[in-house]
Amino acid sequence: MDRRKPSRSSLRLRTNPSTVPQKIKPRWSEVIVAATGPSLTPEVAKACEGRSVLAVNDAHRLFPWAEILYACDSSWWAVHKGCPGFQGEKWSSHGGPARIRHNDKTEAAKRWGLNLIEGRDGHGFCFEPGIIHYGSNSGFQAINLAIQMGATRIILVGFNMGTIDGKRHFFGDHPAGLRNASTYGNFIRAFDRAAKLLPSHITILNATPQSALTCFSKVSLHDALAAIAA
Repeated sequence: MDRRKPSRSSLRLRTNPSTVPQKIKPRWSEVIVAATGPSLTPEVAKACEGRSVLAVNDAHRLFPWAEILYACDSSWWAVHKGCPGFQGEKWSSHGGPARIRHNDKTEAAKRWGLNLIEGRDGHGFCFEPGIIHYGSNSGFQAINLAIQMGATRIILVGFNMGTIDGKRHFFGDHPAGLRNASTYGNFIRAFDRAAKLLPSHITILNATPQSALTCFSKVSLHDALAAIAA
């Protein structure tokens, strides 16, 4: 019997599901990442029509035409039964060989038709091909996925990182079975670290009104979209 330990590459191929891409092809240079903060409205979604959009979690309700829907938690996909009405690509993260038990999406990917990208803990966004950092929240991961897909200009909407009039999300609270409490302080610290490490060729603009996220340049959505069109 051959008792040699498998190489890291062969271990990755065996432990990761077949839906985990080894390489992600660039698909855009500019993209809007829409999170679920309480400032997200149908008017915001209307203004973004005709642009490339990556929707985070329930933001797909206002952006059913988004190219990609990203959500980290298996429980979110289960509660929403894989969002069968969403016609774009569905993505989530999956633990690498060293942390597969921490974030194993093998069954979720098979059941709900998810594309997976390897997720790791780490400071800032990950620029190693095919890997994202968790950053403690799906919005962070979605931005990192956009970067992995080639985006160098990213506009944020729905990134309030706090409540407005007691609302955490534009739709209210998550249904039973999902967490509603958010550790906004941890989220903001993860973004602050990422902003300091961001390469100069990548621009992230925060077009979210009433946002507690101050590490990225704040602009109006009108000005951000005009800059893309220019």
